Amino acid sequence: MTQDGPQAASDGRQRADEKRTAESTHPSVVRHPSSDLRPASSDSDHPPPVPVSPHLLTWWFGLMALGGVGFGLYAEERPFGTGVLAYPLVVFFAVVAAGLLTLRFLHARPVPELISERCLAVGLAIGIACFFVGNWFGVSLMKLP
Repeated sequence: MTQDGPQAASDGRQRADEKRTAESTHPSVVRHPSSDLRPASSDSDHPPPVPVSPHLLTWWFGLMALGGVGFGLYAEERPFGTGVLAYPLVVFFAVVAAGLLTLRFLHARPVPELISERCLAVGLAIGIACFFVGNWFGVSLMKLP
């Protein structure tokens, strides 16, 4: 015979509460320390986050374009040597990597939190395109009489 009505509902809730209490106090259940819900501001060992400039993407795209053109202008002269690692496009990306690492350590946050992966890829594509534009200017237009 089944119980109907409010008595059955309260018995069901009581059993669920007892089961939840038994699971939380059972010795085989291990709780991870990070599962405790604490507000993010209670972490006193970490410094407060540095606010990100709203113009960071403007700087990222602008510096990639300017750097690409600048390194491309002198690519034909091979100012860093004749090796593969001394090619100006490789040196340009080494400078970009150093800049992104500097940005990461200055803000104490991972770069994808500051600049999204898609914007990083677009910036790299802009840098490559502007490198070839600068290279074209350096080879074709600078040698005109």
